[in-house]
Amino acid sequence: MKITSIFPNDINTDDIIRADILQESTTKHFFAQYAFEKYDKDFIKRCSKAEDNVIIAWENFGCGSSREQAVYALKYNNVKAVIAKSYPDIFYRNSINNWLVLIRFDKIEEFNLWDEIEIDLENKKIIKTSKDKKSFVSTKQEYDFQISDDDKFILEAGWQLWVVKNYINDKNIFVKKCRENSWIVSSEQTMVEKIISNHIWEKVFAWDKVSALPIDLVYINEVIGPASIVYYNNDFWLDQKVADPKSIFFIPDHTIPSSSIQVSKWIDLMKDFAKKQGFEMFKQWRWIEHIVWIEEWYIVPGSIILWTDSHTCTNWALNTFSLWVWTTDAEYSMASKAIFNFTVPKSIKVELTWELQKWVYAKDVVLKLLQMLWADWASKMVMEFCWDWLKNLEMDGRTTISNMAVEMSARTAIFPYDEIVEKNIPSNPKYNINPVFADENANYEKIIKLDLSELEPMVAFPHKPANACGISEIKNQVENSKSINSADFPAITLEDLNINQAFLGACTNGKYDDLVEAAKVLKWNKVHNEVTFVVIPASSEIYKKALKNWIIEIFIEAWCLVESPNCGTCFWKHMWVTSDKTRIISTSNRNYKWRMWDPETLIFLASPAVVSASAIEWKICDPRKYL
Repeated sequence: MKITSIFPNDINTDDIIRADILQESTTKHFFAQYAFEKYDKDFIKRCSKAEDNVIIAWENFGCGSSREQAVYALKYNNVKAVIAKSYPDIFYRNSINNWLVLIRFDKIEEFNLWDEIEIDLENKKIIKTSKDKKSFVSTKQEYDFQISDDDKFILEAGWQLWVVKNYINDKNIFVKKCRENSWIVSSEQTMVEKIISNHIWEKVFAWDKVSALPIDLVYINEVIGPASIVYYNNDFWLDQKVADPKSIFFIPDHTIPSSSIQVSKWIDLMKDFAKKQGFEMFKQWRWIEHIVWIEEWYIVPGSIILWTDSHTCTNWALNTFSLWVWTTDAEYSMASKAIFNFTVPKSIKVELTWELQKWVYAKDVVLKLLQMLWADWASKMVMEFCWDWLKNLEMDGRTTISNMAVEMSARTAIFPYDEIVEKNIPSNPKYNINPVFADENANYEKIIKLDLSELEPMVAFPHKPANACGISEIKNQVENSKSINSADFPAITLEDLNINQAFLGACTNGKYDDLVEAAKVLKWNKVHNEVTFVVIPASSEIYKKALKNWIIEIFIEAWCLVESPNCGTCFWKHMWVTSDKTRIISTSNRNYKWRMWDPETLIFLASPAVVSASAIEWKICDPRKYL
């Protein structure tokens, strides 16, 4: 095998495969032709020169969206392995499920382009062959690496489909656990450990392996639904019924209304499959998926839920366990009502003290955490927020924080069950509620403390959510960007702060409280003539409530464009195509390069208040002047 590519930190799945391609085919090798199309135009050409390619990368390779098509794009360019310092959990899992070897290795500087290497999975060694340029004498060096026995087994066996089929036949033989590490110093548990323990009837701790973890529900959207159906029909017995029709829901939201003939065909395929299998497919236009399930209490404390979107973590705000998965795991879960080869995650305790100043919000809290701790500090872990200030944080704010945990490569951010959660639960919930509480002496990987009283409105610079700063430091951040001037933190000028587009919405900040705070800024004001401001409420219920309370009228009077509920600009499949002169401030969760089509577009992230004030003034500004 030859090393044919070396990549820097934080290569995200948008870099590997662009979003508007995802729904164009269910054939895996289709995506190979688009690999690194915008980020590295020579990637495919380099891969064509070797039969077995190896990618070397630094930290956080495969971050961002959970799209499994990024793995297909690599694999079908004959990439046999990736060697990097770290990976987000979902990209690692998607790769193992598709036999793409991912190796965590710290000494990346040991490798050079075109080095020949051999990967010995059995003995967990990398063998590098180097040839002296003058003498042409070859030398070999060996490096040890770590990989779990379960992952090694899946890679060597080639597929874990037979495990799933055996589990379907006898669910008792695969629910087990094994501890690979002995770091546990207390028998007390975190919230996540308790939820998993409750589902397998056995006490577990972080890093325990659960061969088959039973789940309660699985939600599949129209981005991944068609592929899951095709692979399900290929991999399981003809006309096999899903494990539990009452536990499966199809929900289109990303490209609604449909953006192409192909998307329309795939939605029809989902309707037919749901009808045949006897489960529910929800009507288009009503929502962004993560928001409506919270509104209607399909998501309840203590449950385990799979979801085919990276911002599934939104739902952890309800004291639940909501995992983001992609095609393979979605397919298997429909057949078995379980997720396989699952490792119990470690937890990080986050202590928030004191209270926020006026016009500082949950979005500012999570951007501050990103600024403090960068984008891979919580990889594979769960952020567990503790009591203190939480009694003042309503559900809309909690979901904003949980939503953006994935931008730190965390599994999620979970909140405790308290009076805020309890008062929102309907008198007759759809499912049984089983809230969990962390034990006082539970095992945490680390403890993070944040004094909220010192927090000010935050802004994240392109092209990464972690490029955040306080609004008073924005000029210093401009100078900082010029000194760094990297692929994910480009040089920004003061003129770039004169935004010409603004967006309020997404599963991050399209909720009712977000609309209210934006309306407070916009009331009696107008969006600047040089700015286009698009507002997308996150659900039809939020839209109706905003209409009833005159919030929508305020947006219209301020010259905003108000659209029906959908993922809109955040998914960049349709609705909004930018130009090289676009400077946009957004309440969304990601601001990667290419995120809104044109590579020269600059996306800044901020709270609804900052976005609204900036739209009025035609520049990024402090909203507190509108108090």
